[in-house]
Amino acid sequence: MNNANQVEICINGVHYHIATNEPAQYLQELAHDVDTQLQTLLERNPSMSFNDAAVLCLLNYADNYRRSEESADHMRNQISDYLEDAAKARIEVDEANRRIETFQRERERLRQDIERLTKEVERYKRPEKNTGSHDPARK
Repeated sequence: MNNANQVEICINGVHYHIATNEPAQYLQELAHDVDTQLQTLLERNPSMSFNDAAVLCLLNYADNYRRSEESADHMRNQISDYLEDAAKARIEVDEANRRIETFQRERERLRQDIERLTKEVERYKRPEKNTGSHDPARK
């Protein structure tokens, strides 16, 4: 271990010197948690041996670790699902935006057609001036 710290911890009155790359405070907090759990087990069960308490403590930590891992896996899967859903939604939004643009172009084309046809209709509605034409149906 490069740059390993020598950290002294105390569990159940026994001092241990541990080489670690972790900060000393972190390791001491872990040791305190373990010592507290061991002392609680031993106080509640005066006939329990230290080894039995240590095994129960170890099982408790292993259980917590496994549950934490399962929870983390579940969260990772949920995040993955959410990201997948978000990607699909983004694709749908992009497609909807393309369709909107297409509809807007079509609407503009139709508006121009209506404008052109309206002018054409108006031109046919107006009587022709100074052409001298005569509509025989208007007699």
